[in-house]
Amino acid sequence: MIYVYAITRESALPDSEGVDLTRHFGTTSIDSVSAVFTEVGDDEFSQETIDRRAADLEWLGAIGYRHQAVVQDVMKKTAVVPLRAFTLFSSEDALRRYLHEHADMLGAALDRLDGKQEWTLRVELEPQKWSDALASRVDSLRELQEQIASASPGKAFLLRRKLDDERKRASHEAENALLSEVERAVLDRLRCETVAESRERRDGGFPQINVLINRDEEATLQELHETLNDRYASEGVSLALTGPWPPYTFAHA
Repeated sequence: MIYVYAITRESALPDSEGVDLTRHFGTTSIDSVSAVFTEVGDDEFSQETIDRRAADLEWLGAIGYRHQAVVQDVMKKTAVVPLRAFTLFSSEDALRRYLHEHADMLGAALDRLDGKQEWTLRVELEPQKWSDALASRVDSLRELQEQIASASPGKAFLLRRKLDDERKRASHEAENALLSEVERAVLDRLRCETVAESRERRDGGFPQINVLINRDEEATLQELHETLNDRYASEGVSLALTGPWPPYTFAHA
């Protein structure tokens, strides 16, 4: 079987270890697009084996780590369309047919991604400071706090309960507004593509913005990262910047 890591503009071999713990790589090219692969045994990478080991997190993690390392190695040498882990073809001929049938689409993706790299800005929230900051962002919360300050003890008690309920609703809206603010700041500063992912899209994880930038804009992104952290620190908001990554988010956008 053929385990494929990435589609590339030029034939380029990685310097890292492959999914089979060897450095045995191959490339094949057709219609101006190429692919980097490792030939693997049917027994180890058959669908039956993968299904059987689906709960083996150590094995899955090791494959994913080596796959990522290969793609990151190759992207230093040429434009890549990174493929997901466990992208398998029955033979090199089958891979070549795929390249031929999708040459126009793959070529266009490589043109768009050439010279680009993906970074991630993850929006992290300190719960108490963010909760306290909501009143400055949401008029209804600020009005309730003002009413509580001047209310009788009984009325203030009821208003505090209302404030707690309102804060939960407002937090969701304010978080999405914050994500939009950060995305707009990125787009105003950089010539780039972005994909914003809310908590809902990330199954409850911190929201984040994926950014596709030119390689020569890395320093500008780093400066913007520092500026945004300073801007939002008083609200309990920090941004974690990670990358560069292979452009998984943008490969098929």
